[in-house]
Amino acid sequence: MPIWLVKALAGAGALALAYLGGWVTNGWRLGEKAAEAEASQAKADLAEFRRQADRLSGISTTFEQAAVALRDANPKIIERYTRVEVQSPLPAGCRIDDGRMQHINAAERAANAAREPGAAVPTDPRNDKR
Repeated sequence: MPIWLVKALAGAGALALAYLGGWVTNGWRLGEKAAEAEASQAKADLAEFRRQADRLSGISTTFEQAAVALRDANPKIIERYTRVEVQSPLPAGCRIDDGRMQHINAAERAANAAREPGAAVPTDPRNDKR
């Protein structure tokens, strides 16, 4: 075999090894970049999860406060009607007077408003303009 052919094959082999080494090194570098990008995305996902968890916690707290307010308001309406009924009882055979009817209607409106999402129970039924 001529020496120039051996040198050419050796050079081609060395070039192929250098190319292969570069290929592997580039693969490692790209693998590290992919791992960094994946870790960065995982951190961003965790931060978003925390934001959503905090948001849902706030919504839960608001809902619980509204539920407590409704539970507290409903007995007051019933107590107010019972107090009016005891203070001025209705004789047998009489119809309900306007004052009692207003209390009944106010209690009904407040109960219906409590069922509607986002509605608040009025504090004073005389000022309720629904």
